[in-house]
Amino acid sequence: MNKTKLFGAMLLTLGMTANALADNGFYGGASIGQATIDACDGVTNCDDEDTGWKVFGGWELNPNVAFEAGFVDFGEISGSIGGTSVSAEADGWTLAAKGTWPVNEQFGVFGKFGAIMWDVEGGGAAAGVSDDGTDLLYGLGAQYMFTDQFGLVGEWEWYDIDSDVDLFSVGLLFKF
Repeated sequence: MNKTKLFGAMLLTLGMTANALADNGFYGGASIGQATIDACDGVTNCDDEDTGWKVFGGWELNPNVAFEAGFVDFGEISGSIGGTSVSAEADGWTLAAKGTWPVNEQFGVFGKFGAIMWDVEGGGAAAGVSDDGTDLLYGLGAQYMFTDQFGLVGEWEWYDIDSDVDLFSVGLLFKF
């Protein structure tokens, strides 16, 4: 799937129409946390963890179902192969369905299932090497709303980007 079609699907899914805006189910936010990329096979002195971050936006159809899109940056993995330094940076665009179980008016737990359109760029001896693709993602998390518009979200997400990639993050959520 090319990037133009995926972006168009994101906009359509998020309901960027006048009726959707009037329903006021939109939210957005940003999170930061620890990313781990399981890609150290054959790499010595491998550092497979880095700070990861993401920005996201979504549309709640109702208190239990939402669609969410975002951009995630997993940071950099580095090490050496045969004494030569290598590194890689990974990021991607996401689109997921989100199911929420509201425990009470402020607190809820959720699960996500969707896809990531990812890109990996090599550095060091791997400079000029790049790869991309589209794969699955899923996640589990919880959110606590301090007010009707402002809350805190914590989650674990798993991405199937050739290697397993995990992101544990905490962030802020704003409902419009």
